[in-house]
Amino acid sequence: MHFRKHDENHRNISVNLFIIGFVSTSVQLLLMREIMNLTGGYELITGIFLGSWLTASAAGSVLAGKSRFSDLRLINLFFSLSLFLSLFLLIVLTRVMTAPGETPDFLKSLAITFIMLMPFCLASGYIFIKLISAARKRDDFVPGKSFSIETTGGILAGIILSVLTSGLLNTGQILVVILISSAAYALLAYFPPKSLSDYLFRSLIAVIAAGVLIAEPDILLRQLMMPGIRVAGTKDTPYGNITKGLYGEEESMYYNQRLLSYSEDALEREENIHYALLPAKDPKKILLVSGNLASCLTEIEKYNPEKVIYVENDPGLIEMTSVNTDAFSFSIETEMRDACKYIRETKEKTDAAILLLPPPSTLALNRYYTSEFFAQIRDRINPGGIFMCSPGSYDFYLNRESVLLYSSVYNSLKEVFRYVRPVAGHKLYFISSDSEFSLSFSGMTEEKQIHNIYVSPDFLSDDLIELKSDEILSVLDENVRQNRSASPIACFYYQSYNLSRYPHAKSLAVVVSVIIFALSLLTIRRKNILMYFTASSLAGFEIIILLLLQIMIGNMYQLTGIVIASLMTGLAAGSG
Repeated sequence: MHFRKHDENHRNISVNLFIIGFVSTSVQLLLMREIMNLTGGYELITGIFLGSWLTASAAGSVLAGKSRFSDLRLINLFFSLSLFLSLFLLIVLTRVMTAPGETPDFLKSLAITFIMLMPFCLASGYIFIKLISAARKRDDFVPGKSFSIETTGGILAGIILSVLTSGLLNTGQILVVILISSAAYALLAYFPPKSLSDYLFRSLIAVIAAGVLIAEPDILLRQLMMPGIRVAGTKDTPYGNITKGLYGEEESMYYNQRLLSYSEDALEREENIHYALLPAKDPKKILLVSGNLASCLTEIEKYNPEKVIYVENDPGLIEMTSVNTDAFSFSIETEMRDACKYIRETKEKTDAAILLLPPPSTLALNRYYTSEFFAQIRDRINPGGIFMCSPGSYDFYLNRESVLLYSSVYNSLKEVFRYVRPVAGHKLYFISSDSEFSLSFSGMTEEKQIHNIYVSPDFLSDDLIELKSDEILSVLDENVRQNRSASPIACFYYQSYNLSRYPHAKSLAVVVSVIIFALSLLTIRRKNILMYFTASSLAGFEIIILLLLQIMIGNMYQLTGIVIASLMTGLAAGSG
């Protein structure tokens, strides 16, 4: 009897450690995706996230060492419910600290991340220490073996999440299933079934989990986080989140919680297309990189092209902006590939290339604003062809940070193209070519008989367009470094420009970061200092690997699980 009880305890503790590792790593990966979505895909938020995760988990471990409360039944229940509390805080903080479609600044991102993670990480650190203590007392486990079992659960979670988040399931679905399953384990493992009702309860849990997968709780999650619109649909892809919303009768689409397009977008869609195609001489083949295909094609159709090539690597975005190709007289070719790879490998040349990707706010987006990319795309444009991109919004006053940003992109273009002209509109556009071209958009619309709402003589003055272009050119600094793949300076300038909108944001960001690092260092005993810096180096190495993957491949979302699983495999093997 004694041996059977010992084996049962051994099995329960081992399974519990494995479950804790699986759930913790799953939640870490999923909440990291949500924070990246909230911040517009900004990769450096992973450093804030991992730092907040480790700090809060360490606090939970310290609390466990000082607390005498060791009832694993109640601790497991609290661990399960802590995920619900963290999700609740994410929703509340997002609604309170940001407006719909707003990208939070560094300090808001830090506050949201740290406060949101606190309940779950405290519970995770607490239960891990209590399980290690229980395993050592009941089963004579050394801490290394307990850590190895817990880490094995994390490895499996990283692999499974990499598959599920490839577009099979949405983040909300996975989180709710994990929450239900974790609570069910806590109830069933420590309150074993003794009657028919207990077995029925297990069946009910399975039914609820299946119902969650069918009911799509992500719509409710997005609705709570974006109260300004009525969410009509949402989908998580390997590259981010796409949400369709309604504001009255107007349809809109959000990508990573930032407005991508809306139904009455005459101003933006006309500028996006006509500023590039009006200067082009009879564009028959047009390359369109990203953007809302449906709204762009209505404007491109006015030029009677022969072929439009649409390049977009996000399958979810292609699906949500798909059109009936039979409705157009020209052929439409969709390439579901990374634009950098497509431009590098294709042999087909076009008369105009339009880059409608967001500004270089992240390392992934920065790849499309480098000298190397511009050189490759120039080789895919016919003589006299036009290339247009937009590195950011246009402000009537350009501060030092915005000048640095736009100068780095302008100098990169100028290195490749003979003629580069800035055009101030809803965004700041850079139009480039190896042949001279005109900015007389109003005159060209009449000459080519292009009938528009906004890009027309009714709203635009060619003299003012030329004057504003010359004014912007006079401000740009030719001494600013070019943006290159090996030196993504435009991404740095964009974040600096973003911080400049908030007074003293840079100073506060530095002070807060230093204080957090100093406090964590001061709490470490001298004999543990080697372990502290070893863990710090490992976390830094993980972040550097993720950033390098983003620079080279541009898809950190799906690969994060594999990276963490790989690191955990080494930790598990080394610890026991």
